[in-house]
Parts: sequence; C-alpha cells; structure tokens
Amino acid sequence: MLNIDDIIKDNITPDGEVLTLREKFLGVRGIMRLAENPALATLKKLVLPSNQASDEGAEALANSPYLGNLEHLNLNHNEIGDDGAIALANSDKLPKLNDLTMFGNAVGDVGAKAFADSPHSKKYIKLDLYKNQFGNVGYKALTESENLKNCEELELYRD
Repeated sequence: MLNIDDIIKDNITPDGEVLTLREKFLGVRGIMRLAENPALATLKKLVLPSNQASDEGAEALANSPYLGNLEHLNLNHNEIGDDGAIALANSDKLPKLNDLTMFGNAVGDVGAKAFADSPHSKKYIKLDLYKNQFGNVGYKALTESENLKNCEELELYRD
C-alpha cells in the first residue's frame, strides 16, 4: 500500500516549499491522498509529471484545503482532460497559483475555454497547455481571453 507520508518526507525540500514527485505513478488514489495531506500547507511548488492523475486527481488538487500557498504546479503528462482543467481553472483553493504547466494532457476545447473564461486566470504569469487536444475553438478562446492578457508565457502549440 502506498504510504504518502513517506513519499512526501523523502521528496520535499527541507524548508517544506518544494515537493517533486516526478514519475512516481501515484495514480488517482495516490494523488487524492496527497491532496488531503496537511504537509502540503507550506508548499510553493508542486511538481507531479507522469503520475496518472487524470481528471479525478486534478479535481482533488483543485479542491485541496492545503494548497493555498502554492504558486507553481506542474501536471505534465497526467491524462487530464476537460473535467480536470475546469476544476483547476475555477478553483478558489489555489489563490496564489500563477504558474500552471499541463503539457501533454488531454485538455480539449471545453477545458481551454474554462481557463480563458475564468477570472482566476488573471493571476497567471505562465500557463502551459502545450500539446493538449483543443482545436481552433479552444485556441481562439485562450489567445483572445481578456483574463489571460497579462500572462507572460502562454504556451499553446498543438499538433
């Protein structure tokens, strides 16, 4: 059984501000346990690429009561689609998040539009949705969004 406390202890910086869990393959249950852990309360940066988070994991992170200090979230390659994107875009529990990286997920037009339409997107310095599944509708919504006009790095290349 996955012991999330040990995983956090072994991978968090001494100051408690950075947790790097690259390719730990935590899965949905592991991400859900992580999101419920009070040890995250001091985090400023959470790096979670390739952990099979899916929409449910992204939703758990978006609803975590312990990520209020988080500024940077890396969710690259986590099979996150529109539902997870909507949860992250509309989360009131991530007030300091200004750098969100979701490279190589499955975000479609609906998820892209959620970021474009969310007033929370005004705080983004960087939003990386490179290599997701949105088409022209999502691309247009993001590039024309008033909420993202101050975003310094809006990464949107798609195949």
